[in-house]
Amino acid sequence: MSPTTTSVMWSLADHPIILATESPARLRMFKDAAIAHTAIAANLDEDALRAAASHENMSPEDTATMLAEAKAMKISALHPAALVIASDQLLVCEDVIYSKPTTRSAAKTSLQHLAGKTHELITAGIILLGGQRLWHVVKSPKITCRPLNDHDIDHYLDAMGDAAFMTPGVYMIEQLGVHIISQMDGCSYTIQGFPMLECLDYLRRFGMEPVQS
Repeated sequence: MSPTTTSVMWSLADHPIILATESPARLRMFKDAAIAHTAIAANLDEDALRAAASHENMSPEDTATMLAEAKAMKISALHPAALVIASDQLLVCEDVIYSKPTTRSAAKTSLQHLAGKTHELITAGIILLGGQRLWHVVKSPKITCRPLNDHDIDHYLDAMGDAAFMTPGVYMIEQLGVHIISQMDGCSYTIQGFPMLECLDYLRRFGMEPVQS
């Protein structure tokens, strides 16, 4: 079945909406919801920021919020009249924060550690206007991976290809990730990387309305 199309777009009368991301999943959420927006990637050194947060013993929740705000702040400085929306997500399992794997070997190691366990996806969303924080939220859905042996993992990584390097958990629930997950506790939008429902609630209160395009 083809996606629903509409001639109505939801927008703000006084401020353009900019998403500080290049994440396909997050961009798809706003496109599918018919929200008028543009997207500009912040292109920050996120590994350096995470390392600094770890050095300062920041909690995963504070780290995710800091990263989301850093992305939004960079774009807000260039577009002060825009409502800039950003997010960040950290995978935490047994008090260890996982990063996106850069090699197949690293992806396999991550899956070996996550198999049969429940982990959290610490997901922060933030909105800035003129460099000022208007809204933010942190949600922590939980995912349980089913037990996996090396044979399972190798076949899964073969099927994933380069997509295995796109997320810390080496999965996307809307795609092949369903083959390694046994349970989800939380909103599917948030699990995919953005607290969409909470964000839309704020945007409506801020004045977002449907407009015939």
